Amino acid sequence: MTISFDTATCRNFDRSIGLEWLCTNGLGGYASGTVVGANTRKYHGYLVVAANPPVNRFVVLSRVEDRLIVGAGNGSAGGAAPGAGTMVYDLSTNEFADIIHPQGYKYLRSFELNHGPVWRYQIGEVVIQKSITLVPGQDTVIIKYEIISAPADTAPLRLQVQPMLAGRDFHATIQLHQRPWWTFSMETDSSIALHAPECPVKLFLTHNAAKFSVNACWWYNFTFRVERTLGYLDREDLWTPGVLEFVLEPGKPVGLIASTRSIPWSKHGELIAQAAAHHEQLATAFTKQRPADDFLATLSVAADQFIVRRGPAAAVAGGLEKKSVIAGYPWFEDWGRDTFIALPGLTLVTGKFDIAKSILTTFADHMQRGLLPNRFPDKAYKPDYNTVDASMWFIHAAYQYWRYSGDGAFLSKYLYPKLVEIIECYSKGTDYGIRADVDGLIRQGEPGHNLTWMDAKIGDWVVTPRQGKPVEINGLWYSNLRIMALVARHAGDTARAAVFTTMADRVAGVFQKTFWNERTQCLHDVIGDDGRGDGLIRPNQCVAVSVPFSPLDETTQQKLIATVQKFLVTPIGLRTLAPGNPGYHGRCAGDQRARDMAYHQGTVWPWLMGPFITAYVRVHGGDAAARKQAAAFLEPLKAHLREAGLGSISEIADAEPPFTPRGCPAQAWSVGEALRAYWEDVLAQAPAWPHETPPSATALPRGAVAQV
Repeated sequence: MTISFDTATCRNFDRSIGLEWLCTNGLGGYASGTVVGANTRKYHGYLVVAANPPVNRFVVLSRVEDRLIVGAGNGSAGGAAPGAGTMVYDLSTNEFADIIHPQGYKYLRSFELNHGPVWRYQIGEVVIQKSITLVPGQDTVIIKYEIISAPADTAPLRLQVQPMLAGRDFHATIQLHQRPWWTFSMETDSSIALHAPECPVKLFLTHNAAKFSVNACWWYNFTFRVERTLGYLDREDLWTPGVLEFVLEPGKPVGLIASTRSIPWSKHGELIAQAAAHHEQLATAFTKQRPADDFLATLSVAADQFIVRRGPAAAVAGGLEKKSVIAGYPWFEDWGRDTFIALPGLTLVTGKFDIAKSILTTFADHMQRGLLPNRFPDKAYKPDYNTVDASMWFIHAAYQYWRYSGDGAFLSKYLYPKLVEIIECYSKGTDYGIRADVDGLIRQGEPGHNLTWMDAKIGDWVVTPRQGKPVEINGLWYSNLRIMALVARHAGDTARAAVFTTMADRVAGVFQKTFWNERTQCLHDVIGDDGRGDGLIRPNQCVAVSVPFSPLDETTQQKLIATVQKFLVTPIGLRTLAPGNPGYHGRCAGDQRARDMAYHQGTVWPWLMGPFITAYVRVHGGDAAARKQAAAFLEPLKAHLREAGLGSISEIADAEPPFTPRGCPAQAWSVGEALRAYWEDVLAQAPAWPHETPPSATALPRGAVAQV
């Protein structure tokens, strides 16, 4: 699915500045910007490098200023013709505090996003194409220009390009008056080598320009409108080393390569072809099964953007290169719970079993006292472990891996000790007050800590305190005990299989009785340590239905899903709280405090559509009518792929019409769960669960699995 926009959209500034493109390189680095061309976030840039893959990211090359010169005279960098017969047309667009300048978007004829963004500018009868290609597996970006059409009698054409550098941490901004000592070093030889004071990587620029004019200087007060609306610093100063000037002729592409190593311009065609082939492979991964399914193809491309290498290229886990999942672009790191919720859609549906195996192994190798990392911070090498759900979703994801790959040996041999450690530590008690209560259910939490995915905090205040027994944790706990009984038997550990079965039977006897709320006709979201339910209608209860083994009877499942559908379902995802509750917020906007207040108090999360759809199809018998309705639930997300983050699915959205997308424009579990639910519940393409089919007969529907 190629996403494209016509002249009317491109020249509509207010519309096109809100459309964001993204390219990733599998290392945590990326290129990102807007259709209009102006950067609206401090995170935008043509080359953002992960110094310690996939984190510790730096905006190295922020953007370029580019202008077309028509005529034989010497062009200036201003816009007016320096002499008769010469005209200068700025192609770039910038936003400053009180002006949009220059306004190159007014020359835009079209925009297209394929393996990278492509702009076409029309000046008179001349059409110039600009493209950006981020090379997979490298910190390398190619900015290329070429004439698409021009009359034979067109005056001489030249192009001036000024690289604009930031060289700073991607969470920060640079303003020279605050850092008067900040300066770049520059070396010119076969390439232009540039280095910022606090940036751990050097930038090399290679090109085929006719000349390079050194004119090192600062440009001041670029403005980021999105940062301003979020209450953050919104100004940026950028440094340029000078001007590259190219002669434009039909059939002769020109441009530059920006990279952390010197790559000759002569390699640009080979590198662009490599990126295009990678994109084509992703986009056509499902062609045999679904030859004309644009939704599937687009989600397949989007899913790959989140898969990254963790650590140096030589790092391995279980014999495979270490892999992880970036939770969202542009600012998230790799998070445990997000990874395992997203993993089935990102890697199993797409047949990337070796990558799934590496991700599971990478996180398993970081387990402590039954806990898996909540996240790997950008600036720290020690993971955070403040999560109760990462380990629960880990077991679920491991079972999904067995389901899709048929590789039960990986669970019963390699992962088995880690899986047992999770169950035993949760049962006996581990950090953060996580332990099995006397009734066999899992309670968790300590004052000041928020261990579930509803984790917003304002200072020391936990906005959505869920200390006690959260419903999704215990739904997962029950299902995981059944899974572990099966895995233990497969591993030949009959004693533990019996123990896990007994534990599951005990939870089954109390779960529904404990969580059911007759008044709301659904489950309490949390049972407090005083034994009382909170009475809130939240979407987490869907997990207790969507897991492979549900602790609820069929009637109860049907009632709670009907309640969720009535109060929480929106076109783009599920509300996190039913309207009418005193804490409900319909919009997630404003400064950090205002957004944190709303983050899980009504705000819509697209990822929740996944467990809801799975639960909906299950309680409606999985027939054709149920699958048709599941497709209808996903239909608005097809339109969303052309909004906000192009070709991807946003992190969150407002809880009330028009359900404005918010947060990260590309979120891993939003994409992963949409892809999984579409494949499993709409198209009914998932293989049988191991508990439904003898393990030896489990199909290998997509790809091959590396053997233990």
